[in-house]
Amino acid sequence: MQQKKISSKTRLVALLGSPARHSLSPIIQNRFMAGNGIDAVYVTFEFPEQRLKDSFEGARSLGIYGLNITMPFKEGVFNLVDKKDESSRVTRSVNTVIFEEKGDAIESTGYNTDIDGFIFSLKKKRYNIENRNCLVLGAGGAARSAVFAFLKSGASSIYIFNRTKENAELVKNAFEDDGRIIVLDYLYGETLKEYGVDLICNCTPIGMGAGKLKGMIPVPDDWDFKDKIVFETIYDPLDTGLIIKAKKEGARIIDGLDMLINQAASSFYIWFAIKPDTGKIRPLLLKDCIQNES
Repeated sequence: MQQKKISSKTRLVALLGSPARHSLSPIIQNRFMAGNGIDAVYVTFEFPEQRLKDSFEGARSLGIYGLNITMPFKEGVFNLVDKKDESSRVTRSVNTVIFEEKGDAIESTGYNTDIDGFIFSLKKKRYNIENRNCLVLGAGGAARSAVFAFLKSGASSIYIFNRTKENAELVKNAFEDDGRIIVLDYLYGETLKEYGVDLICNCTPIGMGAGKLKGMIPVPDDWDFKDKIVFETIYDPLDTGLIIKAKKEGARIIDGLDMLINQAASSFYIWFAIKPDTGKIRPLLLKDCIQNES
């Protein structure tokens, strides 16, 4: 690919997070930009959470065109943006921001494209969860997004489990109660069978990175994933303990790269009103993942 030319007119889009340096988003978004003739570059900023407000307002003041937001800033940025779309209002979580000039002011609008990431990942694999039972693990912004996405996809029941039950209750209470969302007290060997769970979605950090969580799984070891859908949101490493177990037991799998690519495409559309071709991105990311894990 020809090297991108940068000029004084080149727009800047950035990822804010902590950590963020490991992110594959720059590879995705810069490829989308180059492929669509967009004069912009995508970079990453990593800083402590106490500097979030200053950093966000600095991005606005410096004329940065748009932002992606990753952990642990999604809920904080929700409180900083001027306007919010429906998905971010319901989940109280923002992962995409666009700055637009409104007279003398610069207005920020927040979106949550994680919801599109969940929905499009299911659709592209042709996994229909209408009238199916889903289990969401976790209680952060990703868990709220998963619950919203599964509700929109017609799931029959959505069970939520989190180590701190009160936080799982907060996720449930973010939505109008039509009886489909149920908080579980605990997980045990017969949970899948008792509740007829068809899809297990991991929205926790268990299995992430190279630290003590790597290789761990967020469910009991004796669960059998045969014929289940296992949805992993982690992509570092790509083969988490949950994905390895799911592959061995014959589950249908959506991994963290699927989620990352599909939510990134939705962010790109918000910034530039173009639906990018996602077909060639995954091989590039797989190569990068293999290099990182070797």
